[in-house]
Amino acid sequence: MKRNIIIAAFLAFTVVFGLSFYCLKNPGLRRAELKWNKGSEADLAGYKIHYGTNPRKNNCPDGSGYSDTVDAGLSSEYAFQDLELGRTYYFSISSYDLSKNESCFSEEVRKRIPNNFTYSLFSVFRMFF
Repeated sequence: MKRNIIIAAFLAFTVVFGLSFYCLKNPGLRRAELKWNKGSEADLAGYKIHYGTNPRKNNCPDGSGYSDTVDAGLSSEYAFQDLELGRTYYFSISSYDLSKNESCFSEEVRKRIPNNFTYSLFSVFRMFF
């Protein structure tokens, strides 16, 4: 009986450790994909994605409180890679025209990147139930 408990504990540890390592190395868990509808303005020059780990402070880019900005050009989608595990990220989009005038923000969206250990335990639970 004691031997079975030791084997079960070892297997559980191996599965949790293996899944934790997988989650840490699996870039799909550390991604955020954004897609939006393109504007129809004749002088539309592109889109900027404003993001950070804190929600924005106002509706326009000046003094927004976001820590980073990515210029997505004329694309209507963007994928962030290698985001930090266990963090929540906030995103808003703005557009700009040929004269570099920038719009106010779209609605803010957020994504929580799961903590690898929490995600691993959840995955183990789902495998058996």
